[in-house]
Amino acid sequence: MNSELKTNVNVKSVFSRVGLAAAVLGVVVNLVQMLIITIFNIVNPAFESNGWFRYLLIAVSFYLIGFPLCCLILKRIPDGHKREEESLTFGGFIKFFLISYFVMVLLNLFTMGFLLVVGKVKGADVVNPLEGVISNSSIWATIIFAGILSPIIEEILFRGVMLNKLRTYGDKIAIITTALLFGLFHENFSQFFYAVGLGVVFAYVTLKTGTIKYSIGLHIMINMMGSVIGTKVLSSNTATMIFGIVVWVFVIAGLILFIKDFKKMSLLPGEVTIEKGYVVSETWLNMGMMINLIISLSLMIYILLV
Repeated sequence: MNSELKTNVNVKSVFSRVGLAAAVLGVVVNLVQMLIITIFNIVNPAFESNGWFRYLLIAVSFYLIGFPLCCLILKRIPDGHKREEESLTFGGFIKFFLISYFVMVLLNLFTMGFLLVVGKVKGADVVNPLEGVISNSSIWATIIFAGILSPIIEEILFRGVMLNKLRTYGDKIAIITTALLFGLFHENFSQFFYAVGLGVVFAYVTLKTGTIKYSIGLHIMINMMGSVIGTKVLSSNTATMIFGIVVWVFVIAGLILFIKDFKKMSLLPGEVTIEKGYVVSETWLNMGMMINLIISLSLMIYILLV
């Protein structure tokens, strides 16, 4: 009994540190962005509406400051047992891309319905923060930052560092925890639900293959489809109609593959087992996770209601 309690205490402290790292990441990114915007507004307020400036804000606050600081906090948590890498065939990669796309579109439709209801209640449309950044940016800025750099850094952090630390407690717990943290990291309901869904798929692929290179590729392709092709490339009704047909072909194929492969999913147990009745209390009901939840949800609700 004493050994079980000791294990539970250690588990709680590990997940608390992960939550604290996520909270620090969110706070630092927002504070750095506010500081830079304040300084540049004094010099020239026009900078704030410039697309390159908005993406450079993300680069400085997240890539250069928040990301390294978060990794530093997580460094004290030991890595899980290293797994042998398993290669994905080209067909296997495309299969997971189609499943990812299906999950994203499905949860995006749910999000649209949710935001529509909220908009009706508050009497105004809910603003998606990402749309403002993309619409005011050049295609090259969107490709570089939204299409390539952000997926790489996010995958290294969430499916590389965090997932690697938490798989000690089993694939299921590691996947769900990192997916929820990934959704909360976006700090808005416009992206939360599909980010969680994609986080589940990307984490599963990473654990299945033992490497993040496939999840990075999937993330880049998803972002390119949504942020670049869907908003920047299409300029005619014909192109938009063709893209719409392609999207639904992808969605239907992804649905079929998801149903076909769901029962074949295999999740490995961890080196440390958490008793069923203690999973939520040990992984989420701790100081670090609660701080991150309060900060992230407060920002998400604020953005939802303003």
